[in-house]
Amino acid sequence: MALRSAFLLSMLLSVLKLAAYVNSSSVIVLASFFDSLTDSIVSYLNYFVFAKARENPDAEHPFGHGGFEVISSLLQGVLIATLALLLGYQTLMTLLWGGQRHTELDQLPFSIGVMAFSAFAGLGIQLMLSRYEEKLKARNEASLTVSADRAHYLGDFWTNGLGALGLLTVWYLRNELWDQILGLCGAAMLLSTALPLIRSSLAHIMQSGAEPELIHQLKALIRDTDTRILGVHRLRTRRHGPTLFIDFHLKLEASLSLQAAHEIGEAATAAIVSLYPRADVLVHLDPDNFPDESGY
Repeated sequence: MALRSAFLLSMLLSVLKLAAYVNSSSVIVLASFFDSLTDSIVSYLNYFVFAKARENPDAEHPFGHGGFEVISSLLQGVLIATLALLLGYQTLMTLLWGGQRHTELDQLPFSIGVMAFSAFAGLGIQLMLSRYEEKLKARNEASLTVSADRAHYLGDFWTNGLGALGLLTVWYLRNELWDQILGLCGAAMLLSTALPLIRSSLAHIMQSGAEPELIHQLKALIRDTDTRILGVHRLRTRRHGPTLFIDFHLKLEASLSLQAAHEIGEAATAAIVSLYPRADVLVHLDPDNFPDESGY
């Protein structure tokens, strides 16, 4: 599975970067080691979270287990942000007031090779996860877990690639001050990876609705289900991990039998689920002789 492969590759990169840091004492490599270490932990957790979030609802969790993905993503963001702030603080203190860290300039070629290798490895992992995400999207299934992992590794390509160029600059200029400055840049890049994760997780916790394009698509899909549908209103959505909850009101002729109205509602539900397999749909049937309700 893609997430398990990402974990194994991240662990390999973490070991290589730790060896490179021990060898060179470079802050850039230390920042990249923290990044790969968190990526490996995250990918390991996501391997289990992905499956857990897709377990069927039960008596204790009637709305499913999608919250596992949300909690996991939020914890990932907080962990990465914490590491970024600690690294930034430590590097800034060393830069402004001096410290015991001294970059071993003669040992940097090994670190440069590790960073360059890590950049292309991160790109390979990102492409692997992108293909897996495309398969999910083909089934109209969203995954906060896979999306977050893919974003991590795309960021790794740029941070490791820039890190390799930065170390090459430090080695060429023979000035470790640049290592401290680029270490701050690495901390900033880690933080830029964490913030979107936290923001996306909070959107799920706050039960934000789906994007407007999806709302318009759903309304058109429902209207086209049956010619006897007179209107669709009060359509609401919210994401809960991989599950998309949808509820809406159908306006139907009051003269329709209860069975006919029910069949129309079931047909609309089936049309949505055929397009979004992990959708949880609730339909309200309104007779047309009821007053119109202001809706969204």
